[in-house]
Amino acid sequence: MNDRFQRVVWAVFAVVLLIIGSAAFFIESHRVALPIVGPLRPFSLTNQAGTFVSLSSIKGAAGAVNVIFTACPTQCPKLTAQMSRIQSRMPPGTRLLSLTADPKHDTPEVLSRYGLPYHADTNRWWFLTGTKAEIYRFAVEDLKFNLLEAADPATARLEDRFIHSADFALFDRAARLRAVVHGEDPDAVDQVVRLLKKLQRETMP
Repeated sequence: MNDRFQRVVWAVFAVVLLIIGSAAFFIESHRVALPIVGPLRPFSLTNQAGTFVSLSSIKGAAGAVNVIFTACPTQCPKLTAQMSRIQSRMPPGTRLLSLTADPKHDTPEVLSRYGLPYHADTNRWWFLTGTKAEIYRFAVEDLKFNLLEAADPATARLEDRFIHSADFALFDRAARLRAVVHGEDPDAVDQVVRLLKKLQRETMP
């Protein structure tokens, strides 16, 4: 009986050590700093309220960015619905940006109407338009998205007029790109919310 009791005690002790070790690994893995991919450069865009937005407008807040266009019937509604769910769970002080791939059509007024069914809060979630050159430079060079217009938009299918990444780019409070989450991942919303919390808590240099 004594030997059996000792074996049980040692078995329980081993399980406890395993649980503690797993918990420590989980905690430590979440403490690992995200890499700094690169700084976001100055830009000049306009949000759905007609307000000028620049790099200084987003500094001081961690945020997530995606690319959509309002006439898109397939991928963009899914991405915007994901962003809406992120908005409902995002930590205080963070920012969401949705860049339009179709600035010629997507004026501030169009973007404002587009955001209504998704309950977009203009204080937290900006739909951004501007010149095509400015948007595409920001999206491709700074955020590392794929973004291009069809060779002949007039003859292309509606969903193929603009080809763009279905991703979310995450930036920190110093306006530096830190991570990209694939929108097709089943837990994409959870990933973005977790990273926003992590980046918002992070101490800036």
